[in-house]
Amino acid sequence: MTEWPPGAAVFDHGSQMVGIVQEQKGTKLTLKRPSGLRWHTRTVAVRAASDRELIQLKALAKHSRNVQGLRSLRRHSSR
Repeated sequence: MTEWPPGAAVFDHGSQMVGIVQEQKGTKLTLKRPSGLRWHTRTVAVRAASDRELIQLKALAKHSRNVQGLRSLRRHSSR
């Protein structure tokens, strides 16, 4: 059984998405995207993220920060 440390970037074949390992319990993993989306998968369904997928994660994190910033601006401007 492969051990995935928290924070490891992996590609999940089942969902066809890249995510960050949040937790591993036996053969089950909890993964998270920068947007906050979480899902569960099995260790046999994932592999280490490729360089391209790491770039994708960074872009998703930047996009999520931008969206949060826009929401914050809208809240403050509507007061």
